[in-house]
Amino acid sequence: MNKIIIFFSSVAYLGYIKRAPGTFGSLAGVLFWIFFMPESALVQLCSLVAIFFISIFFSSLAEDIYKTKDDHRIVIDEVAGMWFSLALLPKNFLFFLLGFLLFRLLDIKKPWIIKSVQDLKGGFGVTIDDVIAGIFANFILQIVNFVLLK
Repeated sequence: MNKIIIFFSSVAYLGYIKRAPGTFGSLAGVLFWIFFMPESALVQLCSLVAIFFISIFFSSLAEDIYKTKDDHRIVIDEVAGMWFSLALLPKNFLFFLLGFLLFRLLDIKKPWIIKSVQDLKGGFGVTIDDVIAGIFANFILQIVNFVLLK
């Protein structure tokens, strides 16, 4: 059972990459979005709810295995954050690139509320800071999209 938890929480062991495992987890999130996410708003919103709870579940279990709060090997939360970054936006290279860069910047720098929520316990604390970073990135990208399509 631990192998399954580690596999999913580390996103097929990307979390075990020595340098920048979160960046690789985020990149996996972008690739999953590009290749598997349809443009249907309903499917995207349902997928966001699903990845949010899946990330909480596997992150909680992985923390128990690693005996560490928000262990760097847990990167499923980066996938969740990336999906929130890209939701309901045009599926094109510009938004994939900007979404990735904005999400990584917000996830690494952790401005105000993002930093405070990561201290929450368990998988919820692991996941929620990335989801909020993704929501902030998405908000900025929605403005960019509105201005570009104006």
